[in-house]
Amino acid sequence: MPIVMTVSTESVNDVMGLVSMHGRPVLVAMIEPVSDELKFLYVAMPNPALETVACEKDSELISNLFQRAELNGLVTFRSKYWESSTVTHPIPTFRGAPVTRAYAQRFGN
Repeated sequence: MPIVMTVSTESVNDVMGLVSMHGRPVLVAMIEPVSDELKFLYVAMPNPALETVACEKDSELISNLFQRAELNGLVTFRSKYWESSTVTHPIPTFRGAPVTRAYAQRFGN
């Protein structure tokens, strides 16, 4: 699956222009500037069966789309380059378990 890397200040339409070049579903990756966390959005192909929604504004940042997806789970949107809408959803971030002592180590000290 193709991955399009972006920065939080790019516009949704610019990023989706790159997504369009692949002609199939894409993962969009972004490093969240505050937490320095790598985040992913799955972006499906535009589909005429979906309700046609208004195009994203050129001023809409990709970080806002990430936030909407994290809040709502599944977001229907449309780039200015597409006749049809598409859906996106966040890929959950892996967070490892906190470092703890192993069971056997608890008896050593």
